[in-house]
Amino acid sequence: RALDPTRTIDHASGWHDQGAGDVQSLHVYFYQYRFRPDKRGRAVVLSEFGGYNLPVAGHTWNAKNFGYKGYQTPEALGEAVKTLYETQIVPACKSGLAADVYTQLSDVEDEVNGLVTYDRRLCKMDPARMRKINSKLRF
Repeated sequence: RALDPTRTIDHASGWHDQGAGDVQSLHVYFYQYRFRPDKRGRAVVLSEFGGYNLPVAGHTWNAKNFGYKGYQTPEALGEAVKTLYETQIVPACKSGLAADVYTQLSDVEDEVNGLVTYDRRLCKMDPARMRKINSKLRF
């Protein structure tokens, strides 16, 4: 804070929260997320969620296929992301969730859980569909 008091501090980004920083930062992959206010009154941020994987032949770094839940087609991935937002993220935002960050924008090395392929040549999620999903976050 002494160096720059204007910046928001996320001291542990999803790791063990020791009560420091300006936000309670959570990473949620393996269970259904339900918003709960922070006991210290800080903003609650879902700083990682989703991470659904869809490998696209010819657009991966290698043959590994890491992600938190796998899909076989862009349509199935799109439906899963839509359902995730409708059933967990939108309700959480309406209850007080301050911010959310889908993991992740693009595939990286062994992880094929991005919305864009590793080489950045293909969008796995139709951008218009993602805009429509995200539009539900405006209240």
